[in-house]
Amino acid sequence: MEAAQEEILHINLSQQGFFVLNIQRSGGGVATVTLPGLEERRLIRSMVNADALKRLLYRLKVTDLILFSGQLAAMIEAGLHLVRSLRALASETLNKRLRSVIEQVTSDVEAGSSFAAALERHPWAFDKVFVSLIRVGEATSQLPAVLNQLTVYLEKSAYMRRKIIGALAYPLVILSITVVIFFIVVLQIVPIFENIYNRLNAPLPAATLTLIWVSQIIRAHFLAAIVGSTLIGIVFYFGIPAERARYAFDRFKLRLPIFGPLMRKAILAKVCRTLSLLIQGGVPLLEALDMSAEAAGNRVIGEAMRRSLTLVREGGTVADALRRSGQFPSLVTQMVATGEESGQLAAMLGKSALYYEQQVDATVNALTPLLEPILIIIVGIMAGFIIISLYLPIFGLGRAIMGGGAGRF
Repeated sequence: MEAAQEEILHINLSQQGFFVLNIQRSGGGVATVTLPGLEERRLIRSMVNADALKRLLYRLKVTDLILFSGQLAAMIEAGLHLVRSLRALASETLNKRLRSVIEQVTSDVEAGSSFAAALERHPWAFDKVFVSLIRVGEATSQLPAVLNQLTVYLEKSAYMRRKIIGALAYPLVILSITVVIFFIVVLQIVPIFENIYNRLNAPLPAATLTLIWVSQIIRAHFLAAIVGSTLIGIVFYFGIPAERARYAFDRFKLRLPIFGPLMRKAILAKVCRTLSLLIQGGVPLLEALDMSAEAAGNRVIGEAMRRSLTLVREGGTVADALRRSGQFPSLVTQMVATGEESGQLAAMLGKSALYYEQQVDATVNALTPLLEPILIIIVGIMAGFIIISLYLPIFGLGRAIMGGGAGRF
C-alpha cells in the first residue's frame, strides 16, 4: 500500500480490520535510515554516562508537561494557530527551563519543522510516548484530541507517583529521624559513658560492650563512610556501566515485603496505561511495546516486555508473550488475550490499568494503620536497647566501687 506517512498507512490498515505489528518502507530508490537495534541501544545507554546528567539538567516535571499539554490543547481547540499558541505559552510560563524548551520548539516549527520533530529534539523533556502520539495527532489532524489524551495520561501517572511517594514518605521520615538520633547518640553520648566506665575499671555487660564497640567503629570510619557512600551514589546515579547492579536493585525493590507488591501494581498500571494509549493513538504494536518497556521505570519489568516484543515479532500473540515472560499476572494476560480476540486490545489494557490503579489506592489506604504500630515497635526496640545498654552498668555501680574503682572514679 502507498501512503504519505506511516501513521496514515497504519490508520488505513486498522480501519480495514488489520492489526498492525510493524511498518517498513519499500520501493526502488527510496532512501532509508537504519537505526540501532534494541541490543545496540541498550549497550549505548549503559555506556553513555552523560545520560543521567542530561536527565537531571533538562528533564521537565510531570506537572509542567500536564500544564503544557492541557493549555496547548485548549488554545488549539479555540482556533489559535500552533505557533501563536506556543508563543503564548512561552510568555506565560514561570518555569525558565520550560520556557526555554518552548521557545526552541517554536523556532523549529517556524523554520518548517513538524511539531513532533521539534519536540523530538528535546528527548529529556519529552519522552518517546509524548512525541509518538503528537506525530500521530499531526498526521490525522487530531492534535487537540491527542493532547487531551496525553494530559489525562500524565495526570494519572502523576497521581500514581504521588500515591507511591505518599506511602513511602511516612516510614522513611520516621526511620531517617531514628537513624539520625542513633548517630548522635553513638557519636556524642556513648563516648561520655565509655570514659566513665573506663575510669571505673569494672566489667561491662555484653550489650554495653556491643554498643561501645559500634560507637568506636563509627567514630573511626565515619568520615570515610560518608565520602564512600556519596561516591557510590554518584557513580550509581550517573550511569557508570553497572546494568547488572541496577537490575538487581530493581529486582530487590519488587521483592520488598509490603512495598514490593505495591510498587509492582503501580508499575503494571503504568505499563498497561501507556500501552493502551499508544495502541489507541495508532502507534504500531512493536513500537508501542518498546516504548512501554522504557516507560515502566523498572528494569525487571522492562526486560520482560522486551522479551515479549521479540516473541511478538516472531509471530506470537501479545498475551502469550507476556505470559511467558513470567512478570505479568494472569489477570493482565487474560485481559490482553480477550482484547486480541475481540479487537479491543487498547480497551482491555485500559481496564487492566484502572484495576491496578484501584488496587494501589486500596493498598496505600490500608498501609497507614498497619505501618504505625510496626514503626513504633522498631523505634521502641532501638531506643530501649540504647538506654538499657548505657545504664545497665549503673545498676551494679555500688559493687564496682566496692571492688576498688572508687578512687579512680
